[in-house]
Amino acid sequence: MDEDDDVPQLSNSTLVALQQFLSEQQVVQEATGNPFQDKKSQLFENDLSVSFPEDWQMSQFWYDQETSELLAAEVMRLTGEFGKAVCVSCPSVFRACKSNQNVHLFEFDKRFQAFGSSFYFYDYNKPEEIPEECKHAYSVIIADPPFLSEECLTKLSVTLKLLATPDAKIILCTGVMMSNEAVKHLPVRKAEFIPKHKNNLGNEFACFTNYNMEIGKLS
Repeated sequence: MDEDDDVPQLSNSTLVALQQFLSEQQVVQEATGNPFQDKKSQLFENDLSVSFPEDWQMSQFWYDQETSELLAAEVMRLTGEFGKAVCVSCPSVFRACKSNQNVHLFEFDKRFQAFGSSFYFYDYNKPEEIPEECKHAYSVIIADPPFLSEECLTKLSVTLKLLATPDAKIILCTGVMMSNEAVKHLPVRKAEFIPKHKNNLGNEFACFTNYNMEIGKLS
């Protein structure tokens, strides 16, 4: 018997997925080797094709393209010409907004600081630590808590209230299992729109808003 017969073999589909992941990692590493450099920031402000792989250790699960584009379109519709919007822990929607200068990103993953001045580092464990210029500055807020827990949602809600203008429109994307906590901590109700992810997740997700959302359930 050949000694190699005892070595576990990966299936073809697994090999393809692994090769794609390694390729994406290499692209991101090359592009964001030093995200503090202005040259790197300009790269991402002008090129949205670079892929950021999900980091499951940080509970990252990107929306699929249709969901990202629909939510981004809704954010831009609500923002209008003079408003400002912020994406809190949902970078895939931020990217779909195509680096609009009126849209900012609050995110824990420092890879996204490659977007330059549009990026603000955010740790939900420190919900009140936001820049003074961002307090009550956003007329549109879309958020996706990184964890399906009341502790996470409670802290994130503190941040949202600090970011929001008095009449801000709020879109919260989270698991249906968090419905009671969502309406408990924010003035929102469940909408018809169902966000979908690139990789199917076991938990059912939903949107919660404080206004009548114009986009409905995905087909």
